[in-house]
Amino acid sequence: MALFIKVLILYLITIAIMRLMGKSTIIQMTPYDLVAIIIVGTVASEPLISTKFFPTILTLAILVTLHILFAKLTLWQWGNRFFLGEPTILIKNGKIIEDNIEKSRLSIAQLLSILRSKGYPKVSDIDYALLEPIGEISVIPKSENTPVTVQHFEISIDDEGLPISVIIDGKIQYRNLKLIGKSEKWLLEHLDKQNLFLKEIIYAYVNEKTKKLNINKRTSK
Repeated sequence: MALFIKVLILYLITIAIMRLMGKSTIIQMTPYDLVAIIIVGTVASEPLISTKFFPTILTLAILVTLHILFAKLTLWQWGNRFFLGEPTILIKNGKIIEDNIEKSRLSIAQLLSILRSKGYPKVSDIDYALLEPIGEISVIPKSENTPVTVQHFEISIDDEGLPISVIIDGKIQYRNLKLIGKSEKWLLEHLDKQNLFLKEIIYAYVNEKTKKLNINKRTSK
């Protein structure tokens, strides 16, 4: 009976910890999510084969605190870059970028298999394919291969190119500005025309080909 109670308590505590870590822990596995889950499972099962019950609870409490701290750090750009990394372009304008494939330790066969599973058997139909920090491959089809919706009937589709982030959480992305051939002055002038300050913007991007600036303002201060 004592063992049953111990298992039940650990089971409920582990579920509570997973809920506390957030849905993204299960849906979109990050490196620190995976490590945390492995350790939680190992630590939580230890009292079932030993008598160290309360030290285990303390260990779990420390672990979930560290996990939440790391999750908070990823809200900062340097933390996000350190813990998650950055997207890697695998395909651009229908051409496979071999160097990035090798750096990502992904075989051509694996890439083609993933693309087929997403409904893109022909690489030439793809404008961009990116390996996201969470391990998912995002595919942006060429404009002529964009899935048709009701809005597309009798409407020509303009190819605007890849959206490049220039402001994230009120901070200018200088490297991305350089990538699209724009300066900080150009960006600030556009904000000034709309009477906007950096701190008011949660996200802004520029379409690579049209160079059009799109701004998403904060909904709350």
